[in-house]
Amino acid sequence: MKPTQNLIGLPFIAVALTFSLALSACGPQPAPTARPTMTPSPANDDLARIRTAGKLTVGTSGDYVPFAFYTPKFQLDGLDVALMRELGRRLGVQVVFQDFAFDGVLDALRLNQVDAVAAALTVTDARQQIADFTNSYYIGADGIIARADVAVPPIRIAQDLVGRKIGVQRGSVYETWLRQTLVNTNKLPAGNLVTYSNADDAIRDLRDRRTEVVVLDLVPAQRFTAPGSEFRLIGQQLNTQRMAIAVRRNSTLRPALDQALAAAQTDGTVSRLITQYLNVAGSVAPPTLPTPTPGAAIIAPPPAACIDGMAFITDLNYDDQNMASPLLINAGQSFVKGWRVRNSGTCPWTTAYRFDFADGNSTAALMNGQPQALGRTVNPDEVVDFQVALLAPATAGTYQGFWQMRNASNRTFGSRVWVGIHVPNTAPPAPALPTQQAGADVLYSADRTQINPGERVVFSWQVRNAQSVSFYAEGDVNAQRSAAQFNGTAQVFPQVSMTYSLRVVRFTGITEIRQIAVQVAQSPSVPNAPNAPVVQRFTLSPDGQMNLGQCVTIAWEARGLVNRVRVLRNNTPLVDPAPIIGSIQDCPQVAGQNTYTLEAVGSSVTTRAQHVLNVVGTGGAAGTAPSVQNFSLSADDILIGGCVTLTWSTANAARVRITRNGTTLLDAGQQNGSIVDCLQQSGFVGYRLEAYSSSGAVSVRERAVTVSRTTTFGNPTTQP
Repeated sequence: MKPTQNLIGLPFIAVALTFSLALSACGPQPAPTARPTMTPSPANDDLARIRTAGKLTVGTSGDYVPFAFYTPKFQLDGLDVALMRELGRRLGVQVVFQDFAFDGVLDALRLNQVDAVAAALTVTDARQQIADFTNSYYIGADGIIARADVAVPPIRIAQDLVGRKIGVQRGSVYETWLRQTLVNTNKLPAGNLVTYSNADDAIRDLRDRRTEVVVLDLVPAQRFTAPGSEFRLIGQQLNTQRMAIAVRRNSTLRPALDQALAAAQTDGTVSRLITQYLNVAGSVAPPTLPTPTPGAAIIAPPPAACIDGMAFITDLNYDDQNMASPLLINAGQSFVKGWRVRNSGTCPWTTAYRFDFADGNSTAALMNGQPQALGRTVNPDEVVDFQVALLAPATAGTYQGFWQMRNASNRTFGSRVWVGIHVPNTAPPAPALPTQQAGADVLYSADRTQINPGERVVFSWQVRNAQSVSFYAEGDVNAQRSAAQFNGTAQVFPQVSMTYSLRVVRFTGITEIRQIAVQVAQSPSVPNAPNAPVVQRFTLSPDGQMNLGQCVTIAWEARGLVNRVRVLRNNTPLVDPAPIIGSIQDCPQVAGQNTYTLEAVGSSVTTRAQHVLNVVGTGGAAGTAPSVQNFSLSADDILIGGCVTLTWSTANAARVRITRNGTTLLDAGQQNGSIVDCLQQSGFVGYRLEAYSSSGAVSVRERAVTVSRTTTFGNPTTQP
């Protein structure tokens, strides 16, 4: 996450693994040292695979200054990050970081989501049961802090804490140390040791006098107690720890990392990095790992229970391109952010699991978001979407808020994902429309917002002074790539409650989002069972209206326990049975209103979706009205400097006009053709094709492309 100037807001890692994962921090740098190596198993020849791919994937937790954190430019930095980049350079491979909740960062290694872990990890017996560790690169120790205005005597030994109420990081080596030293020996009541998953909660309770001291790593403790702070350092270095890099058991990567680490220690690189990031100098020889006794059997850890894991797949909307282009949203404006993730672990996510806010670059980064409960069990390798209603902060600035999974025991795990927005200083003035009061040049409405499943809702909008408009359902992965007319309507037939958005891009580059939520009542036809028939997709192209003589393309996708799929027009089957995923063309021969229905039939229930298409014309022939038979782009996403090919075909058109964001690219009598357009600026680009007849009648089709700065589209867990 992005660090803040407010010391109170500096995060420390929330630690919560059942085998007591431990943190480590400030202390002197170790000198290079030799370490006995073990012959790796051929099954874990990670080094050969990494060198073949040219990439080393490292798991970290980007919420722990100064070991791993986000800079003001939203890039990962810190001692662990810089050290791994240096070791990767010496190995001749690119290092790619993935940001995980610290509680689950070693689980990501066990699930093969990463090759190594560098996350202020302390070597412990419990951790050595499930991972191998390199030689130590830093010796860390504890720091103990109290309020500056409370007379707590200096803490020189653990027993000096007896009688105090102590806050500590849950699952850390310091919790284990205090529990074994004081609680288990009956010197401290168990209720006097209060555990926390994040710094804000621990420091808040210390500030509010609910606890008397907090024990954490020395480096963040020193930062919390910097001159002028309301806290002071009252004890340190009572429990030293060895910090190292974790790899898979018997991995060939460990000897290679040890060799690169030794070279970096010998030439002073590690010392320079420690001084740079921790402002600590000096060196001592680190304790080496125990040397295995010749012939002694290595005791395998007990069979592991299931492992929690979560992997990010894609942003469903508002792709900020790794914070290079956060969406512009006006102060106080509501919006909905969506992510698609996968259960990458071996534990099912029950309804007791939840998707929750983790932290952000400021307290306002929460944006009024609320934890999202699971409505059903999500099994391993299953995909699920999360959508969170948010409210842009009232103060101008750029905001990045991180979200993560929590299991039934309140332990965090998996990839940390984010939402990034920019709130401008002032909203641009909006000129008046003649038909409404001044200050509003976007009209957006729905004919109703309370329906039964599958019923029709008609949205209408009028937009002025904008370069592009798009209408979409939140959670649609193609949401911001479907251009709409500036004055238009849309019909939807939602099966579940859904928020529909109108995205307006001004000529100034400012983006405005208007939203209307449609509440769908519960119905026996839409059961809560996870495998019940679900209409995942049902579309018409063209949609809404077409000319007589044209054909409409009907596409669909059903999921769940589906026994049969039917496609009907005006209650007459067109395809019965139909495939679960498919498409057909239909060419109505009579003008009028046509209702297309998709039925997904289960064992006891049927789920339906409908679209209404008006066919305009007379007689049984096409008449003279122009029509757009095809308007397509060669790509939906391109990089800056890339080119997109526009291809079109029309009927009964005397003239064709093509515009890009309101600027004319072509105005000629080409009924069919193609042009190439090369784009030099990032953002959302809308193309509009207008086909005119000799009498002035017009038919319109719109398409859009997203121009990006990099090849990484919205992956919040990967930093170059």
